[in-house]
Amino acid sequence: MRAAAVSLAVLVMLTGVACGPKSSPEKPAATMTFPAVACSTLTEAEVAQYVKNLPAFKSALKAGEWKPAAQEQGGSPVDALTALVEGMNVPGVGESLKAVGSDWGTFRATLYKVFVASAALNLEAVGLDQTVQMKRDTTESGRKVFANFQALKVACEAIPPANLELVKTHQQDLQALGVLGQ
Repeated sequence: MRAAAVSLAVLVMLTGVACGPKSSPEKPAATMTFPAVACSTLTEAEVAQYVKNLPAFKSALKAGEWKPAAQEQGGSPVDALTALVEGMNVPGVGESLKAVGSDWGTFRATLYKVFVASAALNLEAVGLDQTVQMKRDTTESGRKVFANFQALKVACEAIPPANLELVKTHQQDLQALGVLGQ
C-alpha cells in the first residue's frame, strides 16, 4: 500500500485498537475494543465490491470536503477509529455508493474490516529492533505507545487470517485508501 495508507494503519495500530464489543474509555489499553464487525470475516466478493466502490467513495469525500476529525486528547483510541470511519459518512456518500450498487452500511462494514486487517499487517511488519526501541522508551507517552502496541498484538488474534490474506492480495487495488479525502 502507499505510504499514506500505511500511515493510517500505523495510526490505528499505535492508538491501541482491538476487536470485539465496544468498551468504555476507562478501561486499560489491553481491553480496548471497537465494533465487532471489524473482526468479522471479509470475503473476496466484499473486497471486489469495495474496490469497485472506492473511486465513488473517494469522490464523495472530496466533494463533501471531508477531513479526519482531530483525535480527542486522552480519548479512547477505539473512539478515535470509530470517529474516523463514522465521520466519513458525509453528505453525498450514500448517493454516490448507491449509484455504484452499494450503500453506506455495507461499505462501512468492509471499511472497518480493511482498516483492521491493514493495521494487523503493519503490526506484522514491525521488526524486533523497533519493538525493543519502543520498549526502551520510558517516557509516559512511550509507555502508552508500547502498551497500545502490546494490546493490539493480542487483539489481532481475533482477526480471521483470511482477512489478512485478502488485504495482502489486493494491496494494489486498495491503494486509493492512502489518499482518501484528497
